[in-house]
Amino acid sequence: MAITVYYATNRNETGTDASPGFGPNFHQKGPQYLRFGSAEVQPPAAPGGDYQVVSVQLAPEQITTPGAPQVLGSRQVFDELRNRMKTERADLILLIHGYSCDFTTALQRVAQVKQEYQQAGHPVEAAVFSWPADGEMIPWVSYYSDRDDAKASGPAIARAFLKLLDYFRDIGPDQYCWQHLHLVAHSMGNYALRYALQGIIAQYPGNTLPRVFQNIFLMAADEDNDALELDYKMARLPELAQAVQVYYSATDGALSISDETKGNPDRLGSTGPRTLTNLPHKITLVDCRKVNETSPPTDVRHQYYRKRPEVIADVRQVLAGLTPDEITNRDYVAEKRAYRIRAF
Repeated sequence: MAITVYYATNRNETGTDASPGFGPNFHQKGPQYLRFGSAEVQPPAAPGGDYQVVSVQLAPEQITTPGAPQVLGSRQVFDELRNRMKTERADLILLIHGYSCDFTTALQRVAQVKQEYQQAGHPVEAAVFSWPADGEMIPWVSYYSDRDDAKASGPAIARAFLKLLDYFRDIGPDQYCWQHLHLVAHSMGNYALRYALQGIIAQYPGNTLPRVFQNIFLMAADEDNDALELDYKMARLPELAQAVQVYYSATDGALSISDETKGNPDRLGSTGPRTLTNLPHKITLVDCRKVNETSPPTDVRHQYYRKRPEVIADVRQVLAGLTPDEITNRDYVAEKRAYRIRAF
């Protein structure tokens, strides 16, 4: 059975409303212009196989024709998700993908996250924000291009978030599904999240940010390891969530490349936070160094968040509402204030 997933994107449109597609550049109307829709993705017949995108649907939108009723694609997608979450009593996982990820790959990744993170008694719906990562592995060139695009996509991600808050206000509490929302940012998606957070902060000058998410997962973050200390980076991220989970590994090959060959500071996804001083208690650190090997070798120990069974099992327990000390297959490392996942 195909997996239904949803998307928001600021990529350029390459197809038609009837046969939509999105390319590697910003939308023709600018990097903050958003389109919303859904897709059907067929899971692999056997473990380790490929996910196949079966169809892509674009939510209709009408906002420019004078005299015509306004139609918002975001409203249709939010309505569909709310109804599915209410009917299935499902939480929602929102994914911000990382570097070298084209639109099709983004849909495949979010479908895999949905399939792997759900469990008996805890179904999930899933959506991805797909920013224009190149989808190529050209050393130096693609990395810096994607990093620039991730930064420029931050305001678009913030805009999608603010649209969601407007939707909550429009429908009112009596129409809520009362399920949890969780955010997963992988790799360079964390760098995009930094600039999304700054865009959100700009809309709440001097005020505490709205707590929308139950959990925010920072997975293998290609972000500076001082990011959670500094207001102009991600220090205020915990205001958006009940808890923040930082999954990291010192032997992450992709982040070693980012650190050593791209001139970046130590990465949050490699070392964890630079210092534990004043680190909010709602931030939980999870060391994945013993559970980061995946195939093929080109994963370079960077894709454990969606491929490694021990990490998936750990995330499932977080989603089920267990506290950090209740989660199995972890050892607590006091001097690092971190939990280390054991290999099965």
